Amino acid sequence: MSTKETISILKECDAGVKMALASLDDVWEHVQHSELRAILNTTRAQHQSVGREVQQLLEEYGGREKDPNGVARKMSAVVTKTRLGLEKSDTACARVLAEGCDMGIQSLHRYLNRYRGAEVPARALCRTLVAIEEQLSRDLRQFM
Repeated sequence: MSTKETISILKECDAGVKMALASLDDVWEHVQHSELRAILNTTRAQHQSVGREVQQLLEEYGGREKDPNGVARKMSAVVTKTRLGLEKSDTACARVLAEGCDMGIQSLHRYLNRYRGAEVPARALCRTLVAIEEQLSRDLRQFM
């Protein structure tokens, strides 16, 4: 197994967790339904937990954490702010987050395919993130 690939996939997972948490923060003030808030609290806790595991493994492998791409993060924030400014509803929040889940799932699968030589624990964390994103996407459907 490759240490370089292990660090690479962990860095991408780290950036993905940070992007997901930032997206949750972006919509939070617009969420009105208590059940949607509960779902978002659950997924926030799951992302934070996986994020801690990712950072721990990164440290063990001698890697550094990675922040999300600055342009992508700013674009995401602007799009979210614009869309929620036009339509202030739980439906709009759910749509924005579901689209983010879809992009995250695609990216994570791309990293799983690209870094096939990564150590099993790193690949397992990436798969855990995929599962969290897939579950959130399913949970959001009732609000669309």
